[in-house]
This record gives sequence, structure tokens and C-alpha cells, in this order.
Amino acid sequence: MSQPTLKNVRKVQDIYDMKSVLGTGGYAVVWSATHKATKEEFAIKVMKATASSTPKDDEVTVDEIRNEIEVMKKLEHPNVIYVKEYFVQSGKFYIVMSCLKGGELLDALLDLGNYTEEDAKCISKQLLDALAYMHLNNVTHRDLKLENLLLARPNDISSVVIADFGLARKSKNARQVFSTQCGTPSYVAPEILLGKPYSPAVDVWSMGVILYTLLIGSFPFAHDDQQSLFRLICSGKVDDQQPEWAQISDDVKDLLKGLLDVDPKKRLTAADALNHTWFTNEQDCSSLELRQSRSRLHGLADQMKLQLRTFEVGQPLVVQGELGKEVFLIREGTCDVIVKKPDGGSVKVAERGKGDFIGEMAVSVREDSAAKAKPRTASVVATSRVTATCLTKSDMQWAVDHDYSLENQIDEVIAARTAELSLTR
Repeated sequence: MSQPTLKNVRKVQDIYDMKSVLGTGGYAVVWSATHKATKEEFAIKVMKATASSTPKDDEVTVDEIRNEIEVMKKLEHPNVIYVKEYFVQSGKFYIVMSCLKGGELLDALLDLGNYTEEDAKCISKQLLDALAYMHLNNVTHRDLKLENLLLARPNDISSVVIADFGLARKSKNARQVFSTQCGTPSYVAPEILLGKPYSPAVDVWSMGVILYTLLIGSFPFAHDDQQSLFRLICSGKVDDQQPEWAQISDDVKDLLKGLLDVDPKKRLTAADALNHTWFTNEQDCSSLELRQSRSRLHGLADQMKLQLRTFEVGQPLVVQGELGKEVFLIREGTCDVIVKKPDGGSVKVAERGKGDFIGEMAVSVREDSAAKAKPRTASVVATSRVTATCLTKSDMQWAVDHDYSLENQIDEVIAARTAELSLTR
């Protein structure tokens, strides 16, 4: 059988209209999209893989991306994100997923007129049901946290969905254990920190952290020094000195004890937790309003959202000659890339807009028609009001290595960048 020609290969832009950037993570950018034929709305996660057989810590491999896709495609649960299909083009994966219109769970909680223990129960029951389903199917998420919890519908906390399965793994059976250290520090289970083999019980620990945070408004284990934080986690001593602790019911305190047991063999399973008296008894917790907890959640949310920045017209995102400490993903607005010449003049060498990464740039500018192009750094200046996500260090390295770097002659770079953007719009 003959190999398919390039004309026969399905391309994502032939089937979907990619609209705007919804968000970014360490290895991916997520776009809103519409199916051209059905007009159905989706989210498309764009990930770039390294071809290296020895990837760096900040790189993601083809096998890792395929693993995420294969894990997600086998899960069908109302509280787990749905994957429809995927495409591979120019070294990038385009993963078509359900479009969740409710935004982040944390934002919805902060918008509630009041916030009660009953709300925390509603959320937790959905998450534990999803975890019980995943674990029954031998899937461990390994990075469960508030940032990975979205809503299918706006302001509807009964539509919680677990997203981002980038660290998820499928085991051969329910008894298989893993050993790779991973996860987010505040949510990570003791056995991972101690380098011990671990099981789906790590997700239950993370669920305990989430439930505590929803109830109290802060993490159960907190310290500015990471090593001290790890020692607190491994001790299993939950912070019960917060005034909010006295306001919650004894039943949920007992549940938290079972979820946050440092011994994974004694820790409740997700299925066991669903049968806890906090869920099965008829007590109505809607009267237990958590005003102070909600206020503390605001502070937690503010810390999580420091990444979003706004620039007015004429304001620089990057200044020529200054060491770049941040990289931005433009959410809205446009910028000019400008190089200042030795004679005091300046030249615009490129434009940047929605979906582009911006950081310290190295460009090549010809001083005259006969001279060779000389390397220059460049300034990036807002030409309209710009909203941009300020990326973390791991995000920044991925962007530097894989997306925006301008190291060749400027005309070649612009041509390559234009061709690349045509695949993602």
C-alpha cells in the first residue's frame, strides 16, 4: 500500500477555526476553536515535543504527549475532561478537547454570594467520584490541584472537571506502583517526597489538600522554605490552629484525617471516602458559612494570578540591552519589535500579537546593503493595550527553546514565524 501524500493528511486548520488563546502551561498553549462543519466549540491544546532521546527537564517528548492523549481518550466521565481527537503537524501536537466554559473553579467560588461547607461537599463528591473511576481504570493523575479544576458551565460548582493529564500514568493493574518524583509541592504526597514507590493513593492525598484548602482557605502544610514544607508534609501534621478549623464539622475533620494519612496503606481510597459519613449522613451543612475561608481564598487566588499583566500603549514589555527575566504570552493586543541603531535611530523589525511569546530577543539587522547582518537585542513595545500572561521559569525556558527565539537573519525569521502562525490560527 502506498504511503499517503501530503495532500491526504488531515490538518487541524482544515477542520477547526482556532480563535484565541485561553491559557498556557509549562509545555502547552490552549486555544478556543470551532469545528468548521458542525460549529461545535472545542478547546485545542498545542504541545511541541522534542525529538531528543535525552530530553532536558523542561522538555516534553513525543512519547510523553502520546501517553497523555492515550490516557485521556480512554476516560469517559462527566468530571474528567473529554478528548475527541488529535493532529500532529510540524513537530506539534494539536489535542482537541471539550470546551469548558465555566473557567477555573476557584474563580467561581470567589464569585459566590456565600460559601458553605455544603459547597465544599458538592465539589469533593464530584472529584472523589472521578478519582474512583480513574483508579478503577488504573489511571493515576499525579498532579491534582486547584489550578487543574475547571467548570463545564459558568458559576455551576456541580460541573467540576479534572483537566491537565500531562503527568497522568496508566498502570498495568491496580497493584502497580510508580517511582518518578513529580507533582506540585503543596499538594504532593509524602511517599513521593521520600522517593518511595507510590500508587493512586497520591491522588487521594492531593484531594485531601484540596478539601482542606476549600474549607480553610489556605494549605494544610505551608512554609516559605521548601525543605521545611517537605518536612511538614512528611510529618502529616495538619495546620489545625486556623480559626476556621473550629467552624467546620467533626465529620469533615475525620474525613480529612483519612485522606491525609501519611501511610498510603492506611489512607482512604477514593471509593472509601465516598462512603464516609460526611457524605452519607443527612446533615445539611449549608448553614455552616465559611466567610473567613472565602476571604482567605481571595488571597490564595491573588497569589496564583500574579502572572497576568497589562501594558498600555507605548509601554515596553522588553527593553533593548536589558537582561530579560520574564517571558510573556500575549492574550490581547499588539506590539512592535524595535531595534535601536548605533546612530541613535531605530527600526521596526517585526510585529507581535495574540498568541505570540515575547521575551529578550536576539535579532539580526543589516547596517547597510553591503554589510553582513549584525546581532542586536530588541525592545518590544505595546502599540495597543496589551494583556499578557507572565510565564514561570519553566514556562520561560520552554518558550525560549521552542517558540519565539530570533537567532537567524530577521527576514528569514519573519518568514518562518509567519508560516508557523498560519498553522495555529
